[in-house]
Amino acid sequence: MSQSPSAQDTTADALDTANVRDEKIEQRNYVIFVIQGIVIQASKSIGNAHLLLPYLYVSTGSPIFLAGMLMPILAGARLIGQYLGAPVLSVSSTRKWFLIGGWGATAIALASAALAGRLTDHAVVMLIFILVALTMGIAKGINALAFNDLMARLLNRARRNSGLFLMSAAGGAVTIAVTWLMHRISAGGNTVDHNVNLALGAAMVTGVATLLMFAFVEPREPVSDGTADGQSGQTKPAKPTLSMRINKFREVLQYSWFRSYLIMRCFTATVIVAMPFYAVHGATHHVEKSPGGLSAFVIATSVAVIIFGPIWSRIGKVSQRYTLALGSILVVCAGVWALVIGEVASLQSVLAHSVVFALAAAGIQGVNASRMLFLIDAAPEEELAYFVTVSTTLAAVLQLVLSSIFGYLAQLQGVHWPIIILVVLNSIAAVYSLSLREPAKSTH
Repeated sequence: MSQSPSAQDTTADALDTANVRDEKIEQRNYVIFVIQGIVIQASKSIGNAHLLLPYLYVSTGSPIFLAGMLMPILAGARLIGQYLGAPVLSVSSTRKWFLIGGWGATAIALASAALAGRLTDHAVVMLIFILVALTMGIAKGINALAFNDLMARLLNRARRNSGLFLMSAAGGAVTIAVTWLMHRISAGGNTVDHNVNLALGAAMVTGVATLLMFAFVEPREPVSDGTADGQSGQTKPAKPTLSMRINKFREVLQYSWFRSYLIMRCFTATVIVAMPFYAVHGATHHVEKSPGGLSAFVIATSVAVIIFGPIWSRIGKVSQRYTLALGSILVVCAGVWALVIGEVASLQSVLAHSVVFALAAAGIQGVNASRMLFLIDAAPEEELAYFVTVSTTLAAVLQLVLSSIFGYLAQLQGVHWPIIILVVLNSIAAVYSLSLREPAKSTH
């Protein structure tokens, strides 16, 4: 039966109204997305777990060996968060509540680390920092899943890309402003005051990002039963069983290029391990005599990331191998410069040590991005998740083992020994990265 003209007009008006409303919602979401993303970028920089947690921990006078293990604990917890969160998130009708919970937990964890900085019982301090690393890791894993999925569903590609570019630049500026403000607030205080206030600043910024997420408008979607597509009526493939997943993990190891990639991933795992030990090295030289040292180092890392972001983008367009190699070399240069500072008393200043963290931050930024882009370029799209899971799991386990060994070595022989070994391993990582073949899809 055909509709009357008046009924058709009414339907058209309703559709126009719905489209206008959807456009307004998307525009609103985009504004919130950008503002909240800028704040989150600042939170990640100020509360940089690779720098803030080890530095703050060492300033308490607790045993050094745990400082190097905090990052692998966080990385392992992130994997746990992803493994446990993925099944729940896949059948949930909303995403923003996962983000609110994850960022809220991160804010509480950073505040807890700040309070632990004033404690004198080393056993309690160690326990709190382990719990902080676990909490932040699990939250990061869940946040990564929910954030990517939410943005992909509710914002178009153009807005996602423009928003991410703006967040990166503006987030660095906010980081510098907030760090400087906390430094001014701490003026006249001791090192503990500066470090604790900076951690509290990171917690407050993360809390603001959490509150902003409440304003995000997310339409509820019907929960899928995993059997049929409500729009097309087509049957969806059944979710893979555990045995099917294990077989898939075995299959991806049959790719020769992926085995070479895993070797590279093992070597470049040492790039990520380096920052906590550079933080320990900086703390041993400046905790007592430079109260604002940590603030200066956070600003140095932010400036480096802002400057090198476009550089890595340009180099990556030529070859991800070059970015991997150059990133590793920058981390090597940071380690060599740290060793020189340790031997030359006249160089033991906050400014000189800031160069260490700027070089390391830039190198880690390049390596992190290129490792993932290299894998995305090389892996079959439908099996990418399995390649990512195998590589990230292996890297997390290796980082935990290496950090444990280096942590005990730093405790017994001094932090310069782990740095020497890391310089050697990162040099090997740079050379091996150049030996990789350019990615080719599905090549055995």
